[in-house]
Amino acid sequence: MDEKLKAAQHKKLIAVENIKSLERFKQCFTSDDISQIPEVLEGLEQHRQDFFTAVAKLEECDDSSEAIQACINDRIDMEERCRRLKSFFRENQRKDANPLNESTLSANSTLAFGRPSAPNLRLPKIELPTFDGDSTKWLSFRDRFVAMIDASADLPPIAKLQYLLSSLKGDAAVPFEHVALTTENYAVTWASLLKRYDNTRMLIREYWRRLHFLPGIAAESVDGLTCLVDEFTRHVNGLVKLQEPVNTWDTPLSNLLLMKIDHETLLAWEKHSVHFERDKYSELIEFLQDRIRILKSSKSFECDRVAPTKVVGAHRFPTPRRAITNAAAVQKNPTSVSPVQQLKCPL
Repeated sequence: MDEKLKAAQHKKLIAVENIKSLERFKQCFTSDDISQIPEVLEGLEQHRQDFFTAVAKLEECDDSSEAIQACINDRIDMEERCRRLKSFFRENQRKDANPLNESTLSANSTLAFGRPSAPNLRLPKIELPTFDGDSTKWLSFRDRFVAMIDASADLPPIAKLQYLLSSLKGDAAVPFEHVALTTENYAVTWASLLKRYDNTRMLIREYWRRLHFLPGIAAESVDGLTCLVDEFTRHVNGLVKLQEPVNTWDTPLSNLLLMKIDHETLLAWEKHSVHFERDKYSELIEFLQDRIRILKSSKSFECDRVAPTKVVGAHRFPTPRRAITNAAAVQKNPTSVSPVQQLKCPL
């Protein structure tokens, strides 16, 4: 573990020194250095990736709260430094050397990933992720936005800011309603968003709290059971992403989920697991998913069986009870004609 920690720290130090050298190059930049900008931008992106890879390794080696918080602060600081460098070099880059097609800057354009040498390439439109302030959806939004927008070397900061502001909804958008579309504001806005929501300790608390307060199921319901299992696994997967030791939580997670399912499903699980030595969370989830498929299948068969069928040309005969009623009416009034006789065909 110590060797891995030292290797990660060494790799991080090398990446930081390379970034510092580019910052010195920026300070001494002249018009004669314009031709070097494409290589500088390529090197900057590589050093940035090396830095974040090293930080991720450090988080794996030391998962204490202090170490995680320090890594988060390092990420935010490095993001700001890299954005300032990118902004400076792109502003000084020649127009004919800019690989960005202007059509990609519009909000309704297709995001082009891959070959910058094919400016006319049109890919299917990809919907940007949105975030409404729900803490349990932050990790998914952050990773998708970084992969699609923030890590793109072709988008200038002002375009990234436009995409970011359009992705924020509800409570998450309120603090940034009056942010001006300028190059400098992207780094500030993204850093503010990270500081507000990218808090590992608070995210773990929120995921665990949501698990406890998920509503239970009073009666057997396919939709209710599906919603419960999906939300429960979503929150548990969030804890896994935050490097919580979920693999050792079989008993608490299984019992927490068992207390929320209906009586029929609980009885079915007890019959299924009667010979198990202990409850396992993964086996319980697999059982519930199988039960959902079975309930959906049986429900579809019941709907088909209850649905009325009409046969063309079917003849409806009078029931015996009606015939008895007609006979009684004839005995009471012999002169009257039976309704059955009135309906008899003259042929």
